[in-house]
Amino acid sequence: MTLMTRAAAWYDKFNALSFFARRAIMFCASLALWWFAAMLQSMHFDNDLCVVMLLAGAAGVLWSSELWRLWKVFAAIVVICLAIIR
Repeated sequence: MTLMTRAAAWYDKFNALSFFARRAIMFCASLALWWFAAMLQSMHFDNDLCVVMLLAGAAGVLWSSELWRLWKVFAAIVVICLAIIR
């Protein structure tokens, strides 16, 4: 059994899960990546690597939780807050 055959079998098993289960697994994995990068950053590890990992983890959490669809709401809140501060 080659590596590609094993990877394809795992991919098929992952796709057999329900939509919510797949998103929950991706959310947890992205959150774990973000947490790991934050720990590395706190230990003053390579800053460039940590920034990339933090951004990838945050993007994965936003995408898997469907919060990216609310960008207009967040943008409106930012505009209102800036108008109040001004």
